[in-house]
Amino acid sequence: MLEPPISMDNASDSSHSSPDAASLQNQTRKAVRADRPCDICRKRKSRCAKEPDQERCVLCTFHDRECTYLDAPQPRRKRVDFPDDAAVSVDGTAEADSRPPRKKTKATQTEENEVILGVPTLSSSSVRSLLDRTLGLHRTTHFKYIGPSSLHEERLLDLIHRFYESGNGEDGCKFRRVADSTTFLSKSDRHTLFSGDVDGDLDAIEHVVRPHGPGLVDLYFRTVHPSYPILHKGVFLEKYARSYKEFSPPLLAAVYLLAMDWWEYDRGLSLHAKPDAEALLRTAMKALTGVIHRPKLSSVQAGLLLLQRSSGDSWVLTTQVVAIGEELGLHLDCTSWNIPEWEKGLRRRLAWAIFMQDKWGALIHGRPSHVIASNWQMPRVSLADFPESAADEDDKEGSTEVEKGRLLFIHLTKLTQIMAQALETLYNPDQTRIQELVARSGVQGLLELVKPLAVNLKEWANDMPRDLRMEDVKTRKLCSNGYLHLSYFVTEIIIHRHIIRSLAPDTPPPLRELCREAGKARLERAINFVEALRPEHLQAFWWFASPKSLAFIRTYGGLLWATSSTEAEAEFYRRKLEDFRWSLKVRAKGVSFVAAALQEMDESLQDIDMTRSPVGRAPGGHIRQHTTGSSSGVLASDAETQTADHQVPLPTVYPDHQFDPVDASPNFNLLDLDAASSLEYLSDVGDQGYFFSGLTQP
Repeated sequence: MLEPPISMDNASDSSHSSPDAASLQNQTRKAVRADRPCDICRKRKSRCAKEPDQERCVLCTFHDRECTYLDAPQPRRKRVDFPDDAAVSVDGTAEADSRPPRKKTKATQTEENEVILGVPTLSSSSVRSLLDRTLGLHRTTHFKYIGPSSLHEERLLDLIHRFYESGNGEDGCKFRRVADSTTFLSKSDRHTLFSGDVDGDLDAIEHVVRPHGPGLVDLYFRTVHPSYPILHKGVFLEKYARSYKEFSPPLLAAVYLLAMDWWEYDRGLSLHAKPDAEALLRTAMKALTGVIHRPKLSSVQAGLLLLQRSSGDSWVLTTQVVAIGEELGLHLDCTSWNIPEWEKGLRRRLAWAIFMQDKWGALIHGRPSHVIASNWQMPRVSLADFPESAADEDDKEGSTEVEKGRLLFIHLTKLTQIMAQALETLYNPDQTRIQELVARSGVQGLLELVKPLAVNLKEWANDMPRDLRMEDVKTRKLCSNGYLHLSYFVTEIIIHRHIIRSLAPDTPPPLRELCREAGKARLERAINFVEALRPEHLQAFWWFASPKSLAFIRTYGGLLWATSSTEAEAEFYRRKLEDFRWSLKVRAKGVSFVAAALQEMDESLQDIDMTRSPVGRAPGGHIRQHTTGSSSGVLASDAETQTADHQVPLPTVYPDHQFDPVDASPNFNLLDLDAASSLEYLSDVGDQGYFFSGLTQP
């Protein structure tokens, strides 16, 4: 997705004010230390910057560590001069400049630090200058993308004698062109609704959490950020070290709110009472309604983070975040734009975060997606697109691994693309194509239709690195791999769910039995996965879709119950679902997403009386033709509707140990291969007829 600049060893720090003239020795010592990073910052490949008159750098002060300069300086990579620093990237293999070194002014050093490190330096004047060069984080101005069909004709814009490199918007509207045929309209923030409320909102937010703000920020970057990296940690911490007044109010509140879920994981915080989360949320939501009138990248970040709260999922807010992203041009490829490299990386990460929020939100809410693939053109995300690496990992217990979080984000984007394809294929409001296919070719035609989805899922699991296995848990570390695996199970379930709905009375009995056995096996694997979750998994960050994803498992089991053909089969599913609910109930204490999942289940199935057998309560084997594309929702309370949803699950495979830690009956021969041998698609699936049976242990 995005390509944030590669971190390198720090260049000299330009953030210091003039040394104190009272002591020449102190001047010399400070000057030397300003020319290279401290030992910890060098190892973490972070910028090393100090506030005036401070002995320790900002990060060492923030983490309460000793700031030492014992290690010998490492050779720096040379900076390459370009005519426009805003679009510069550094090639680590470039030869050293043979020209005599020029004396660096403060402005020159600021530009060099940005080019090498991809982030701004600490001094207030430098940061103001760098933020003024950005497109989405300007201090006093917001920029809106001018679309090809808007009132601003591109040919007329070509006649403008000058485009502002970084207009401040204070003198009225200005145009900013970042690439050929890509222009933005800038407007001053002070002319927007609620712009005068910013300082008051920030003070109100800080009043709620004071004096625990720094502890909550540290907790957020230990627990949430590694698994959901949509902020730039270095920029955030440097701004926060100066003043909370430099933030967008809803973003600061969202960071505090999410971090409070891990309050007990900080020894200092756990000694005190938690701040008032409801008061903080009220202020955050009120402030969010104001910032959407002056859209910036921080507005998108705030919306996404507020949506990650276990009870904060909202389809309406999701659509607002999508709209803000399009206002900012996040749906476009910014690779060639004339903006800082570190902002390009941030834009790409946010674009993919919006894509995933929209697609999974559309699934769990049963709504049409607002992100159209033909309009959202983002390059694939890679490890180079993340500003932090394993060197930036926090060593405190209860932290989350940075490297694992980067891999998780990348593989979730790929899985989301597969899920979105399944959603569009099987749950599109226009079901004419599928109905005609089933009428013409029966369930086998539907199985052929979903065959590419099965192949894509198999390839996705085959490419999964070892670090993303469920059993890959480090000592005293939290592991967020769970929500990636849960998302996989839901992707398989939505395929099975539709196939089972499509079973008809004239479906050949062997094929019907094959599909129902595969559907049963998928349910058991999903339940076993949940029951095998360790505390390190449950206590980690789980993203917004997790509660409803767990509820999806029970809804799917309910569908299998409702379409049972015998009393024994119906009783099996009823007991299986009761056991599943119990397993969640005993895990819900202190695990907010599990508690939210239980609430979702109770609300969606409370009108279904599973003590009454569904067998014989509707014409045997009769299937209701589904003309709606709703992908969410639950079984209807109407008895006839419940039994009408006869489904044929796709023969699927369980992921092997490299994907799923649960080894449930590995020798169980699920499918009757003779009955299935006529299905051509099974040749791609493996000996057992599962999606993942052909995978090998890496």
